[in-house]
Amino acid sequence: MVDQYIFSGSLPENASTYVTRQADDELYEALLQGQFCYVLNSRQSGKSSLRVRTMSRLGETGVECASIDLSSISIQTATQENWYADLIVKLIDSFALNVDFKIWWEQNQLNSPLLRYSNFLSNILL
Repeated sequence: MVDQYIFSGSLPENASTYVTRQADDELYEALLQGQFCYVLNSRQSGKSSLRVRTMSRLGETGVECASIDLSSISIQTATQENWYADLIVKLIDSFALNVDFKIWWEQNQLNSPLLRYSNFLSNILL
């Protein structure tokens, strides 16, 4: 158990200072049922800690999870193709998939970036 105060960022999944809320069970149950979920709240309100705890709980039931910080992909300078390619690479890395991204991307170059992303999710990731 971790007994320290953290003033910025997410708490470790085993932090004794974490306050369990109704949102913990609601998010967990909704995700288990395959629902798409948003967590919206003000700054410094526990969203990241909720994500860490929920991912840990899901992992205990055999659900594989990835957390991707979309702010790490520059929307200002990336083309649509670059943005989807970066997202796919982050998923490949997060799940340690045995996929040669460059070959797969080139084999699917006739499709739009959005369709490539969709096909990657349905045919490779899932």
